[in-house]
Amino acid sequence: MDILFARHGNTFDPGDKVVWVGRETDLPLVDKGLAQASLAALALRRAGLIPDAVYTASLKRTRTFASIVCETLGLPPPVVDDRLDEVDYGDWAGRTNDEIAATGAGAVAMMEAWGARDEWPAAAGWSSGYDEVMASVRGFARDILRDGRHERPLVVSSNGILRFLPRVLLEGEKTADGGLPASFKMRTGHLGRIARTAGQTRLLCWDRSAAEFA
Repeated sequence: MDILFARHGNTFDPGDKVVWVGRETDLPLVDKGLAQASLAALALRRAGLIPDAVYTASLKRTRTFASIVCETLGLPPPVVDDRLDEVDYGDWAGRTNDEIAATGAGAVAMMEAWGARDEWPAAAGWSSGYDEVMASVRGFARDILRDGRHERPLVVSSNGILRFLPRVLLEGEKTADGGLPASFKMRTGHLGRIARTAGQTRLLCWDRSAAEFA
């Protein structure tokens, strides 16, 4: 079984003010984001990894991305699952990194820990709770793995959720070099792949561009 992952494409154009965007802000994809979806689909086809099901969060940026992938590959429409919806970033939502950093050294430390190690910030006012998010992620992972219903699902979500879904799937597992990445952050339009064979789960790649994906 291959489990494929994609982060939605760009929601900001060059020159736009780039801010933290969570579940509470439903931005559409910009032109580059639409193109990234097409490139992701072509990368999957080139790699011989056509999904047998596509799951997406309910936000426009993920639904549009997933729909383009499905249309490009001649697949049925994606299945919308709100358990894949992005984290709600609370006090950080709508702010740039510099604006958040200006609130104090504690905010800088929390941003750095989140960026480097996926550490959930304790005092950022996020209305999503860690336990709530992990329960949703575990439930989704359990459902897509249940009863061998899929051989190659594609999951389209956002950067916050994609940091935790592979951790759930890879619990107790190791990569070829003996460890897992410190962070599972993923850039827009990028892809990942986890394989499950003979009772083992392996991380094959993460945060790969469409051009690099195989």
